[in-house]
Formats: sequence, C-alpha cells, structure tokens
Amino acid sequence: MRALILQQPGRLTWEEVPEPDRDGVLVAVRRVGICGTDIHAYGGRQPGAVYPIRLGHELAVEMLEDQPGTLCAVNPYLQCGRCIACRHGRTNCCATLSVMGVHCEGGLTRRLRIPASHLYASDTLRPELLAMAEPLVVGHHAIRRAGLGSGDTVLVVGLGPIGLGVAQLAEVVGAKVVCADVRADRRRAAYRITPHILNAQQEVAGPLKEMLDGDLPRTVIDATGSRQAMRHSYQLVAPGGQMVFVGLITGDFAFKDLDFHRRELTLRASRNGTAEDFAAIMHLLESRRLDPLWMITHRIAFNDLADRFAALADTPNCIKAMVHMDRS
Repeated sequence: MRALILQQPGRLTWEEVPEPDRDGVLVAVRRVGICGTDIHAYGGRQPGAVYPIRLGHELAVEMLEDQPGTLCAVNPYLQCGRCIACRHGRTNCCATLSVMGVHCEGGLTRRLRIPASHLYASDTLRPELLAMAEPLVVGHHAIRRAGLGSGDTVLVVGLGPIGLGVAQLAEVVGAKVVCADVRADRRRAAYRITPHILNAQQEVAGPLKEMLDGDLPRTVIDATGSRQAMRHSYQLVAPGGQMVFVGLITGDFAFKDLDFHRRELTLRASRNGTAEDFAAIMHLLESRRLDPLWMITHRIAFNDLADRFAALADTPNCIKAMVHMDRS
C-alpha cells in the first residue's frame, strides 16, 4: 500500500507500507486537508514533530466495514482516557496525547484503522466538508475557551485556515469580529466573514478603536504562531479582557508582569479540541449554519502531492489545499 512519508524536514518519499492491522474500523481515506502543522513539519518548524512521520490529520474517510460506504470525519486526537485531564473531560490536554500525522502515523495513505469512537458519520456531508471538520474544531474550541457570545467584541489575528475558522465561528455566536493579518490575500478572504479588516503591517490600535467605538476588544485570539505577532496581539487586549493563543511557537513567550496585573488580563491557551467540539461542528455543518468550502483554494491528486508540497507555503492565495486520494 502506497504512502507518502516525511523522512526529515524538506524530504518526502513514497514508500510501500503494510495494510493496517491494529484495532479499529477499517476505512478508505478519501480526502486529506493540508494545514499549517503539515507545512511547518515539512519546514522543520513544528513544535513536537517527530520524524519520519506520515502526515495528514484533516481526514474524510469511507468505512469499509461495520457500516460500509458511510462517510465520516475523523477525530485525530488519540487520548489515554485515564489521566487526570481525561478524567475531567479535558481530553485535548491528555498527558500522553498522540495526534495522527504529528506524533503517530497520519492519513496520507490509502487505508487506515480508526477507533470507532473517533469517527463522525454523516449521510449528507460531502468528503471535502468532512475533511474541514478538524480545523473548524480547533476554532470552535478556541471560541469555547474564550466564552464568546452575542455582543462580545473579538479581534482575530492571523487569517490562515485556523484563524478564518475562528472568525467564522465567532460570527456564528453573534460576536462583533475584527480580523487582522499581514497578508493582503488573507485579508481579502476575511471579507467573506466581516467588513472589519485591519492590515497588521500598519499601526493597528487606532483603527481598531475606531471600529469598536473607542474601545479595545475584550478578547483577542491569536492564530499566527509568530512570536512578534503574539507580542503585538497581547498589547491590544482591553483592560479586564482576555488573550487566547491558538497558534504556538517554540521557545518562551514573555510579557511584563506589571502590565499584566495593571490590566488584570486573563491569558488562555487553546489546544486542538474535544468530542464536544466535534459534535458541535458536525451539527453546524449539517444544518448549513457553517459553510467553509470557499476556504479550499487548491485541489491536489495524491500522486502529485510530493512534487507540489514544497511550493504550498508560498503559493499566492492558497488558504486550504485539499488532497484527493481517489485521483491519479
């Protein structure tokens, strides 16, 4: 069975791998979304990445047993179920969490075995929508961490697929959303969500206050994975507000304690998502309250992926690349 393996940063190879034989439901992989985690792993910049690794954690699959022909989204977060985090429902914080395509083998192959509990079946959603469930789950978890609701104000910084998902979900819950990014193509994309867009290459605080009737936002959610951007985002939180980091970096993040206390800020991390987030996203997709298909800008045949992968990070106007496993 053919698989694409990231041997080390910058080196993808085709290999023959055994048919999956561990526990779980046998599935055929139909779509794989390529995300920033995959691109960062390819570039040697993904915290916690292991090599060699088979990438791919944004998956749409078709059951080959149990309910043959049923299409499913996949929860790629494999938790122990026993540690203190798992026992308290915080499975995304599992002490031994293993994420498919990051810590263990992912979906860039023809067939897998997936625990039945990690499959989310749908009779109505097409494969591309199912593959978009996982990145939307990350955004949904960030919105839950922030406790956003109707009438809240939020600045979303970093408009890759995760940031755009965060912004869409903030809009769904009724928050007033402002978006910022350094890239013009991503700012253009965000106009589908909100008219309130800022160029992060320019001074932001003044225009941001103008959009929010003289105030800074109560919540800032940073999805950049850039230390410089995270420092800047931290300065844009209103007194008494909260900063939520979805993007992550290697190394330390520092801030002035006096400023932190003066504004009495709340600082939150948001990691992956839980079964609750998956259930919520499946409901939003099936009820058509959320339609992320416009974020898929590039479609790639599985057999062409090795040749095209390196260019994805620098491809103009690329938001989400989707791998079609059934195309040759």
